[in-house]
Amino acid sequence: MKLATLLFVVATSGTAGAQPTPAPLPPPAATDSPSWLPGVLRWDEPVSAPATGHTVLSLDQAIALALQHQPDLRTAQLAIDVANARIELAHVTLRPTVSLSASASLGSTYYARACGADPTMMCGGFLDPTVSTGLGATANWRITDFGQTRATIRAAEATAAATAAGLTTTQLDIRRNVEAAYLEAVARARIVRVTEATVKSEELHLDQARRLVAAQAKDPIEVAQAQARAANARSALAQAQSNEAIAIANLRAAIGWLDVASSPAVEPTWPAPPTESPPELAALVDTARGHRPELVQLDKQILASDASLAAAYAERRPVLNATASTQWGPRTDDWHPPPSWAVGVSLSWALFDGGRAAADQRIARANLAATFAQRDALLVDLTAQLESARAQIVANQANVAASTEAVAAAQRQLQLADARYAQGLGSQIELADAQTAVTTAEGNLILAQFQLTNAWVSLRRALGQS
Repeated sequence: MKLATLLFVVATSGTAGAQPTPAPLPPPAATDSPSWLPGVLRWDEPVSAPATGHTVLSLDQAIALALQHQPDLRTAQLAIDVANARIELAHVTLRPTVSLSASASLGSTYYARACGADPTMMCGGFLDPTVSTGLGATANWRITDFGQTRATIRAAEATAAATAAGLTTTQLDIRRNVEAAYLEAVARARIVRVTEATVKSEELHLDQARRLVAAQAKDPIEVAQAQARAANARSALAQAQSNEAIAIANLRAAIGWLDVASSPAVEPTWPAPPTESPPELAALVDTARGHRPELVQLDKQILASDASLAAAYAERRPVLNATASTQWGPRTDDWHPPPSWAVGVSLSWALFDGGRAAADQRIARANLAATFAQRDALLVDLTAQLESARAQIVANQANVAASTEAVAAAQRQLQLADARYAQGLGSQIELADAQTAVTTAEGNLILAQFQLTNAWVSLRRALGQS
């Protein structure tokens, strides 16, 4: 369930607690500020401490663990190893190769053969087997293929460079996923705190209603109404705790946490985003085009596709090979024959290959055009990402300020409603409306803070900054 949906459930549960505004904690030292948010941070009140068996992680620690343990990163690194191995494979064609062969056979012949000490005596035939053996060695070396292999090597090298550039993209994606999961876990913890205070407040209201009814100052129906609101508050708390556990599970997955004996937990503080506005869109686009690793990767992929096209055109070129071989094959009637040898060169040229080279050229041209199209699409999407993140930051900065004021006003309204009800002047309807207003305002503030910090994270990812 999305964070906004959970906030709606909490806000419409008809329960909220009268919570005094706590004094802000002093700001931490500059070295404690997370590197993923520019500017100076404000820090709100702490949430409840994690349970036993949980390892408290700062955001930077969670990111560092993910960059060590996330399987996606290992997959990207293995892809680089495969690409480098393909370079070595392309070089093999230019290197000499040596092969050994050995054979042994048993058979018979249908013709007579000389045997024994007397050469005039003949023996042999179908029932007289003959043993034949053979031992040989062959060496081959491609002297030149007029640039065909060199083109293939250049294509493999360019592909490996593009694959290596993709490692930075994977790292940024892992960092972004951890940041999003961490921020949501913090927001869920704040919602749990709101609902816990609401449950306590509703239990106090229920006790107050019972005392007023016992004193015959209120109608007995107000006890039932207070009981219903307290039950709704406990239900909302259970839902909030469940979703907090889900957020921690998502954080575990984002980090790549495999230890089942413990679970990650977020720091008991909530970072508020910077107060300054982001730069103008044109400046953001210029920065992103110079830092986005996807653009670097696509530029290298364009070079790789161009090299593959050159290699496809080189397939029709002739090939000059040198060959050397030696053979030794004793038989039953001659166990001491001298070995034989041969050396030579051969020139081959496929005048017609059935259209294979033409098909490879067509594939390479299509891949090159597709890579250009992907780069253009990324540039278009890049501008949209930056504009969206910037707009969300500007809008949510105003939303956070307004929501903060709304929380203060709603809490004051609830205090007045509590006082009126305690004096027997107010009603359960007035008290319930005031409670709902506090819950809604606090939920809106949490959502606005989450959206604002998340928008800053999205902006940094769109800029290609770690």
